Amino acid sequence: MDNKEITINFKEGSFLGKIRSFFSSANINFVYIFIALLAVFLLVNKYPYMIIAVLGILTLISFIALCMNHKINIIGFKLNIFLFIIYFYFLLSFLVSEQSLTSFLNFNFLRYDGSFFFCYLPFFVFSIIFLNYRKALKIYFYFLFSTFVLFAVFGFIEYSNFLQSVMVKIDDYYVGLMFVALNNAHNATGSVYAIVSVFALSFFLKGNKKEKIAYGAVLALCFIALLITKSRGSLLAFLGGAVFVFLLSSKSVLKFLRNFFLMGVLIVPVILLTDTLDRIKMIFYAKDLSTLTRISLWEKAITLFKQSPVIGIGYGRYNDVLWHFDSLRLTGKPGIAAMYTQQNFAFNDTNAHSSYFHFLAETGIIGLVLILIFWISCFTIIFKAYRTSNNSFNLKAYLSVLGGILTLFLLSFTENYMTAPTVMFCISVVVALSIGLCWQERKENHSEETSL
Repeated sequence: MDNKEITINFKEGSFLGKIRSFFSSANINFVYIFIALLAVFLLVNKYPYMIIAVLGILTLISFIALCMNHKINIIGFKLNIFLFIIYFYFLLSFLVSEQSLTSFLNFNFLRYDGSFFFCYLPFFVFSIIFLNYRKALKIYFYFLFSTFVLFAVFGFIEYSNFLQSVMVKIDDYYVGLMFVALNNAHNATGSVYAIVSVFALSFFLKGNKKEKIAYGAVLALCFIALLITKSRGSLLAFLGGAVFVFLLSSKSVLKFLRNFFLMGVLIVPVILLTDTLDRIKMIFYAKDLSTLTRISLWEKAITLFKQSPVIGIGYGRYNDVLWHFDSLRLTGKPGIAAMYTQQNFAFNDTNAHSSYFHFLAETGIIGLVLILIFWISCFTIIFKAYRTSNNSFNLKAYLSVLGGILTLFLLSFTENYMTAPTVMFCISVVVALSIGLCWQERKENHSEETSL
């Protein structure tokens, strides 16, 4: 039964047993402050140490809780076994391609090439039972929506007044002013606003009349912010996620068509208000510099994949290979399984501009299949919970997660978002907490059945 807990026992008098005794009377309700901070710091990746510190504190708290309570929710535990296999495979790929542990522990590696290892930590942290998952999600969504609305308002004020100061800058000379918040790039901001807009739409669709007013306002402001990031891939991903959420929440085809039509009618004036129509038209223009750059990076990834289709050239190695190369020295059997083992390393944010191509190039078919199975498993767990839940908030959270995962899949066609810190911190926390909520709801339902 997936509503069970896994109990891990520590001997009294052991080191871990002493930690448990020391903290046994501690009140860790303050943990929800750090849950809120995970949302507040999402749009400030110029200063990454803040969210790193918060996640580090939560990791420590979860370890202490494990020492105190010895309990892990079984759904998260099963999922984490598979995630651990992915961690092991990627780390093995890293080491076999003759990269050192010193490189692995390099901050710039973990921030860029190796960000996967950090971005998926919430799944391990929140599988340990040390909080009420429903309460944690309510707090997270509250601060997430509040933070993103505030950034959207200040960003739009700057943008509409043609200011280039705190949250607006020229990230691309040919596109003009873009809203970036306190991030380094407009795509990072656009991607997470696409996800949060899908969340807001889900809460709007599942809310009562009063809630629809509040969540409708959140959706409108977040969508405006998304538009002025001028991230085309993020806009397309949001539209795909929105269609999916409409389909899943609509009780009939007629209702779906009505909602979709109304969304289209409301979007048009917002596009005109933000003066982003020209940027949207560029979606259909395949010869601009940005598109040509992506195509070139995709070609590089495909070429590398063909050199080692089974296992890839090595995790974290895509950046180490020159953008344009005539030949490539690989160790192994080129065309089947071969690693790039040259001792030149480049730690930066250059990537294949597609998670799918990036995983294929670095970790081969095995790596891509593993990561897709993981996300499909998450989706399946949440989908089953969505189909059976009767709790109003739970339905909002589950629908948000389902829409968010699909949006992530769409985002990942044009950027390497499955390992991008800004968007992945958002989606990993929400998905991990929602999986905990699935377990909590099953446990609550089982208790009710038992009492009857």
